[in-house]
Order: sequence, then structure tokens, then C-alpha cells
Amino acid sequence: MRPAVQIWSNAPNAPTGYGTQTAVLADWLLGEGFEVSISANFGVQTQPATMGLPSGRQVLVYPQGYDGYSQDVIAGHYFHFKAQTGKPTVLVTLFDTWVLQNPRLAEMDRIVSWTPIDHTPVPPKVAAWSGQQNVTPVAMSRFGLEQLERKGLTAAYLPHTVGKAFRPKKGGGKLMGAGDDQFVVMMNAANKGSAPTRKAWSENLLALSVFAQQHDDVYVYLHTEAKCPAGIDLPALVEAVGLSDRVRFPDQYAYRMGVFDTDQLAKMYTRADVLLAVSLGEGFGIPTVEAQACGTRVIGSNAAATPELLSDDSWAVDGQPEWDPAQLSFWHRPHVHAVVQALEEAYAAKRGESRKAIVKADEYAEGKWLPKWGELLEMQV
Repeated sequence: MRPAVQIWSNAPNAPTGYGTQTAVLADWLLGEGFEVSISANFGVQTQPATMGLPSGRQVLVYPQGYDGYSQDVIAGHYFHFKAQTGKPTVLVTLFDTWVLQNPRLAEMDRIVSWTPIDHTPVPPKVAAWSGQQNVTPVAMSRFGLEQLERKGLTAAYLPHTVGKAFRPKKGGGKLMGAGDDQFVVMMNAANKGSAPTRKAWSENLLALSVFAQQHDDVYVYLHTEAKCPAGIDLPALVEAVGLSDRVRFPDQYAYRMGVFDTDQLAKMYTRADVLLAVSLGEGFGIPTVEAQACGTRVIGSNAAATPELLSDDSWAVDGQPEWDPAQLSFWHRPHVHAVVQALEEAYAAKRGESRKAIVKADEYAEGKWLPKWGELLEMQV
């Protein structure tokens, strides 16, 4: 039997990895004949809205609630959609599972949790959720699968995917404001969280400051919100490390309104000489794969999911464990000197398109993995 599917995640128009993957999965499922809706925990407020997907298909998006993770409306949205379809309904969660606390989740037919695991070991709340009777955990990385199995949990493996729009394209320099002779370091990371900042903004920008002092042609493009109530004041940090004359942000209104499409993003990835994607931990890391699909090598952390995503000619940065008291597990705090060293190696390396990066990214092509979602969902009812 083919169930109806509701995806609980960021809205498909959100400029986040969750939003991107929600759009891709919903689009594919609709194309295969599934009835699909989205229960947004970010990106849509007030009332349900119909939104366009990459193919032009339309999907119903239920709005976020007052609770920070929409736990006040997650059950109501699910049971409303189930009543509308009259079918057994699977809730697919694509977000941190430790926030799932509504008691009515236990009443749902089946929950498939596409679970980001960015700590070592699996945080206790994530492990407890993954063992719930009506939950099927799906690891989005080999690292996550291994961590779940170490806790005695059985899980499927379905990674995030990258679409054909991400391929080498010209024109990114103009979009980024970068000159032809500049060495461009790009970061594409959400400015979310302040204690800690999971994207390691301080370590990355300190390393960039040290690196830029040695090279007059370094140009840094930060594809993110400069200031965000849920994040930190990045311009203040940029000024503190002495990078104000080297850093550029995108037009902030355009960024927040989702004006930057995949074509523009692919052009910017292509122009970048390296993507800097070092963090405290990644459940997957969509920008890493997107950039490599465009032929750009990546500097990432030697922790969590990131190493399995990196091409042989990219760089994995070491660090040290750091206890996360909120999750009762360990992050990976990158060493600033190791980030500097990786930047220097990237600067010295041959520039231009990396075939190894493109081949690595192809391991996560949509066509290789999306059909497996149909098989998994039909097994749930």
C-alpha cells in the first residue's frame, strides 16, 4: 500500500540544508504519485500555503507553531492531513529528533526519522527517540548509521542528495563581487546558534585572519545572514579579527527572501577556490557535496559525517573533543592552526576544477537514492 506522507522540517523555500532536502524529497514523492504535505517548523507562519517545488509541482505547507520547534502543532497538522487523505500516513521527520516531545507522536501510524547525528556517541535523547515503537530511524550518513548500530539500534541508510543543477558554471565572480585574480574562500553556513556556534564561526574567521595576513589576494565570501536573532553578530566578529576589508556578505534582503537559486549558488561554488566548511559536527553537510559537484574542493572537519563526503584532494581538519552538556555527548572543536594549514595548502594547490571532487559528489546524485525512499515508505504500512 502506498501511504500518504507528511514531512516535518523546514519549509521547502528555506535557504537551509533541511529546506533544500525537503523540497527535493517532496518533489520526487509527488512525481511518483504519493500524496504529500509539509509540516513546517521554520519558513511559513500564520496559515497554510501552497508552494512551488523545483519541478514546478505544488505542495501544501502547514505553518510553524508558537513553540520553537512547532511541537504545539505537529500533531494537529498530521491528523488534519491524514483525515484529508483518508489513508495511512507516514510522518517523515527531517530535523534534530531530540526536540520531538509532543505526546501524541505515539499515536501516529508510523514515523520515519531521517536523523542527523553530529555527536559521538549518539546523544541519549536521540537514541531514546530512535528506539520508539512506531519510529523507523534513517541515518543520513555512514557515520550516523555506525553510531546508531553501536547503541543496538537498527536503522536504514539514505544520504542527502545533490541535483543536476550543481555542476561547474561560469559567472560566480560577479555574483560574489570577486575579481578574476583573487583567491576566493567561500562559506555557506546557517548563522544559527550561539552557545555553541556549531558552524565554528570564531575558529574559521580567526584562521582566515591569520591566512589573509600572508596573502593580499584573499577574498572571503560568507553566504549567510550577517545578523540573526537565533545566531551571532558576524560583522562584529569579522571586525574583531581584522577582516572587515576582506569579507563580503550577500545582499541580506535577497538572502532572506530566498532570491539566490541553485543556478546562482552553483556559479558561486564554481568560482570559489575552496569551500570552508569546518564545524563542530555535521549530520551530513549539503554544501560540501554541492561545492564538490561544481568542481570545488572543500576544507571540512575530520569528525562526524564530513570525512566520508570529502574527495581525496580535499582537506579534513583535526581538532579535539568538546563535551556538549545540552546533548550529553561530544562535539569536535577544530584547531585554528589546522584550519590555517589547510587554507595554505589550498592556496598552494593547483587551481581550477577538480575532477576528483566531481566524482565524489556523484556518489550522492539524486537518481541513485530517491527511488529507495519509495521502497522504504511503502514498507511502513
